[in-house]
Amino acid sequence: MSIADGAPALIGPAIPDKRLPFFKGLKAARENQFAAIPRIAYEEPVWITKTIFGTGYFINDPAGVKQVLLDKVANYPKAAQERYALGAAFGDGILVSEGEKWRSHRRTMAPAFDFKSLVSYAPAMVECSASAADTWDRKGSGTVVDIAQEMTKLTLDIISRTMFSTDAARLGGIVDGAMRRGQDMLAFHWSWLLPVIGKRQMERQFARIRKNFSEMDGAMRGLIRSREGGGGTRDLLDRLVAARDSETGNGMTEDEIRDEVVIIYLAGHETTALAMTYVWYLLSQHPAVEAKLHAELDAVLGGRAPVHDDIAKLPYARMVIEEAMRLYPPAPGISGRVALEEDEISGTKIPKGAMVLIAPWIVQRHRKLWDQPDRFDPERFAPDRSAGRHRFSYIPFGGGPRICIGMALAMTEAILILATMAQRYRLKLVPGQDIVLQHRVTMRPRDGIKMILAPRKA
Repeated sequence: MSIADGAPALIGPAIPDKRLPFFKGLKAARENQFAAIPRIAYEEPVWITKTIFGTGYFINDPAGVKQVLLDKVANYPKAAQERYALGAAFGDGILVSEGEKWRSHRRTMAPAFDFKSLVSYAPAMVECSASAADTWDRKGSGTVVDIAQEMTKLTLDIISRTMFSTDAARLGGIVDGAMRRGQDMLAFHWSWLLPVIGKRQMERQFARIRKNFSEMDGAMRGLIRSREGGGGTRDLLDRLVAARDSETGNGMTEDEIRDEVVIIYLAGHETTALAMTYVWYLLSQHPAVEAKLHAELDAVLGGRAPVHDDIAKLPYARMVIEEAMRLYPPAPGISGRVALEEDEISGTKIPKGAMVLIAPWIVQRHRKLWDQPDRFDPERFAPDRSAGRHRFSYIPFGGGPRICIGMALAMTEAILILATMAQRYRLKLVPGQDIVLQHRVTMRPRDGIKMILAPRKA
């Protein structure tokens, strides 16, 4: 199936035809950085942007992305100012750390995300999703909900169940609130302005960020301490407390576990919530896609709850989610890298010390890489149409050795949520909304997305 002409225009920042004047661009970018990036960036393999803050090289060619993230990854470490900013909010976990600490923590955490662990998490994912659908039943047909808020509640429930079992019911809300405030404090202009705003002002801002996380830190440290001394591996936190590096035999300190738990919450809760928010929105605007999804769910599941083994039998559900994350990657920008040595990427000279940027939002909507890139077309991920596509043209989870450790977890969760809830409900978009997408660390609808509950079967 291909998407017919006349498909609805999708929400998101309009692409300027030309580079905006400086102050107009700065104003637009305060809400969403991509509102200030001109059309040429979506057409060139490398787009060079020059501002008073310096020169940035956006790498959009998949071979060039692979060069930065994989082939020459040692030449492109994360930019120090971004590590500093992200570290103030999220600690020195695998999102931020470098070198041997990053490698050790990655090895230590890997078993918590292996296939056996994913299978063990699946029942809780389905139970939480069914419970959310039960709540919709009680609200009643025709009720208006904010689907972004609904998916946030659901994924917080899931991550709390799989990570903390049942003894952390209140922690999810504390973490979510701290994360959202922290991302607001890290609005894009801070990372761009770090070199010029002055050290004192910068330290004050980061002190506010750290204070924002104090309540969350207290609750989280108490939970970590309660797990010390063994007692089995009930959940993901137990695994992290008990885990040992397979090469050194060392475990993680309390501070290190805290930092990794924060990253897992960000990657395992908010990004999945956002992906599912956009899935529901896109399905509401494309009834033919929605009907095909429903047909697959009915044929495979027949109204029963899904189990982990069903995931392989739901290829169209996976394609719907993959296409939603192509159009709306929850983390639309990979943090900036700095070239340690001079290089050449896709025919462009990269000077030593240059800022190199990779944005999934641009790569996954690039005019030279995707046919009708602004259309929602899940079947572009069908095997025949995916054949020959460069694997670094689709990077919602990043790529190379630093690819998101929770990628398989997120996909498992998203498919099971969709399989559970879309059997029972379809959602209709409330007309006339002004839906504004706000880019902080993630891409979220600033004021939510209002949708109407419509049970599929009376």
